[in-house]
Amino acid sequence: MEGHFQRVSFVESSLPKFKENKTKGFITFGENNKYPFELIDLFNKSPKHSAIVTQKAAYLSGDKTEIIGANTEDIARAQDYLNSINSYEDFESLKTKIAQDCELFNGFALEIIWNKAKTSIAEIYHLPFQNVRKGLEMDFVYSDNWDSHRPELTYYPKWNPITRENKQLYYFKFYRAGQDMYPLPDYVGALKYIEIDTEIANFHLNSIKSGFSAQTLIQLFKGIPTPEEARKTAKRFKDNFQGTDNAGSVIIQYNEPNENPSVINNLAPSDFDKLFVELNRQVQEEIFVGHKVTSPMLFGVKTEGQLGGRNELVEAYETFQSSYVEPRQKQIDSCLSHIFKYISPVKLETKNNPPIGLDYVYLFEKGIISKEEARQELGMSVDPLTFSSQNPFGWDDDRDIKVFEMFGESAENFESVAMQFANALELMILQLIRSNPGTVLGDLVAQIKADPAAISEAVASLQGQGLLGALEGGYEVSSEGLGELEKNNISENLEIRYEYTKAPGVSGSEVIPTSRDFCRRMVGFSRYYTREDIDQISLILGYDVWKRRGGWMTIKNSSPAVHLPYCRHIWASRLVRRK
Repeated sequence: MEGHFQRVSFVESSLPKFKENKTKGFITFGENNKYPFELIDLFNKSPKHSAIVTQKAAYLSGDKTEIIGANTEDIARAQDYLNSINSYEDFESLKTKIAQDCELFNGFALEIIWNKAKTSIAEIYHLPFQNVRKGLEMDFVYSDNWDSHRPELTYYPKWNPITRENKQLYYFKFYRAGQDMYPLPDYVGALKYIEIDTEIANFHLNSIKSGFSAQTLIQLFKGIPTPEEARKTAKRFKDNFQGTDNAGSVIIQYNEPNENPSVINNLAPSDFDKLFVELNRQVQEEIFVGHKVTSPMLFGVKTEGQLGGRNELVEAYETFQSSYVEPRQKQIDSCLSHIFKYISPVKLETKNNPPIGLDYVYLFEKGIISKEEARQELGMSVDPLTFSSQNPFGWDDDRDIKVFEMFGESAENFESVAMQFANALELMILQLIRSNPGTVLGDLVAQIKADPAAISEAVASLQGQGLLGALEGGYEVSSEGLGELEKNNISENLEIRYEYTKAPGVSGSEVIPTSRDFCRRMVGFSRYYTREDIDQISLILGYDVWKRRGGWMTIKNSSPAVHLPYCRHIWASRLVRRK
């Protein structure tokens, strides 16, 4: 007789249902009133989803809140409230919580407390959105222990600046067609994929720990059971083996009685690992789509086909800001400004910083904005600086260091390369210049352990052969020179980078007790800069960084004090290869 099959299925995800709980006077939020907590559970268990929600919340909260008012008195009063919006936090901390609730649940809730005279709002507190329910008689019901059989309930009237009850609840949710009661998360379409993401790691872990792996066929040669017996048997298997904690689903087959023992067959395909790689890729893509993420780079994920360059990142950031972040910010700012006018008649507006300040350097390089505009956008003062014995040259170290931080790369990305003098000196020179167009004679002398006169003669010989040409005060390899390198199979790509370090012949360590904070920070960066980096820093700062290097020092024991517009550090060239 043909075997009878029964499949044990996984639990299916579904949208929440809302029901009236007349006994306790509120409307449930999902099955057993637990939908918000299920969202929190997914947030805590899915690494991809959690990272996206956290970063989106950071984008949404912005860099700072700007107060726009008719006069300085209103602005000052509003600023006082922002500094202490309630008894234990300031407004920016409150807004950070609002942003996370918005990205996790698509709404937020605030407790508004009026002063005793009911003339102004005294305090504003954040209420965890997952703990708020719509009421039947009172407007809202709040509890921080909904899991309890007898949760402690607090009833709130809704926000109303006319009635001004002592405590009111301001409830906001982003609009979604057909969703009038509670909001659905903005990523609701990706919930199943988020749930899959939480199970993938669990599956792999338990597949290793358990020999009872996924997709297993069990044949029981005990005859065909009654429907009730089959149900009970399936339930026992389901309770014991289903889910990623037991690494998989089970198919049970019932056959006619015979003398054969039960047989367990593994149905998993041999390329199961490849299937999971593809599943993981698809899950990642679907989660990004569900979150309306235009570029995974904004969340630290590099995907195939993306270059990851500065301008691509800036363009992606601006697109995401204009299409997703700013529209949501405006709605939140409008709500908060509406509440805040009962504190001070001002408007609150979230301000955002660009993802990387170097975009303004790029605009300056292209002649789109002036140097003064670029400096302002980078947060650098354009006002004249004061001169004193502590700052004899009127330099702004804090301003300058911001620019140095934007350029260069960590020294950990490179390894040093030692080059010794050999008969192939000309090939060595060609190789260095090919990797570093614009290299000057001094760079070659610093990197190649040979007589400077021999290096100079070799360069002249290469120019005479037409293998080297001129480029911006230095040299570049001609097409004939490139052919010479290819003919000799010279392909290693070397770079000349520059490091802010102690000058040769200077005694002591990199930093000494009298070293200025600027030099300490520059040495501590441990960064390598290209010649183009240092040239661009010079353009932005308005002085020759090669000469000044960034520091200044006072000659020891000089009286009166003699100050030099440079220090004991220099830009030392390093011959390196990228790791």
